[in-house]
Amino acid sequence: MTGRWLIVVTAVCVLLGSSLVWYGLSSSSPPPPLAAPSDRASPAAFAVSPATPPPTASPSPTVSLSPAPVAVPARGTGRFQLSATGGDRAGTAGRLVRYVVAAEEGSGVDPEVFAAAVHETLGDARSWIASGRWSFQRVPSGSPSELTVHLATPSTTDTMCARRGVRTRGEVSCRGGRDVIINLKRWLLGVAWYPRLADYRDMVVNHEVGHFLGNGHVVCPRKGAPAPVMARQTFGLEGCVANPWPYPDGRTFVSGPPAPR
Repeated sequence: MTGRWLIVVTAVCVLLGSSLVWYGLSSSSPPPPLAAPSDRASPAAFAVSPATPPPTASPSPTVSLSPAPVAVPARGTGRFQLSATGGDRAGTAGRLVRYVVAAEEGSGVDPEVFAAAVHETLGDARSWIASGRWSFQRVPSGSPSELTVHLATPSTTDTMCARRGVRTRGEVSCRGGRDVIINLKRWLLGVAWYPRLADYRDMVVNHEVGHFLGNGHVVCPRKGAPAPVMARQTFGLEGCVANPWPYPDGRTFVSGPPAPR
């Protein structure tokens, strides 16, 4: 009898030990990976990889699932790497705008990944192509183009935007002439009132390209309405509901009263 009880106790201990390792409670084994988010454009696809802290043994059985904060480089080299790839024309009517995409060296973002995100936004049926007045085509570096979409660190954004008469203070994006300049800080962090980072990225690209197309700032038309994409949604929603698209239903343009100058 004693021998059988010894075998049972030993087996239980082995099983418990295996469970501790599987659930990440052993200091010698990392926790299981989290499931990838289902957003159309995952924030992790563009984020700069944060530094990995040194491993520490903890007696607590609690496993933290909070993501590590994203590190945003304050400045890069000031030089840009252009995307070498193009894409299909988005939209079949209206004036064709050919554009190139560039990411600043030192930003930690692959220009091809950024280019794919911009292409997806401008090619969406709810973007500016829904008007029938505009179509877009991403072209490789060295090709004739009318627009350049930059991803720049906060310091470089300030410098480039200041040359175009816009003060960004390391926080926001701008457009000047043929250049759209997206602030890396906003691209990686978004804003609190946009729960999905992918939606904020759609909004900021549509907003700044909207300036290139000749649209000025507007304000929220009424409380609870979809925010116009040309409203300054990076600063707040003014009672509107977050909306990243000029034509959120693919047909109706959402606008509001002109913003005070």
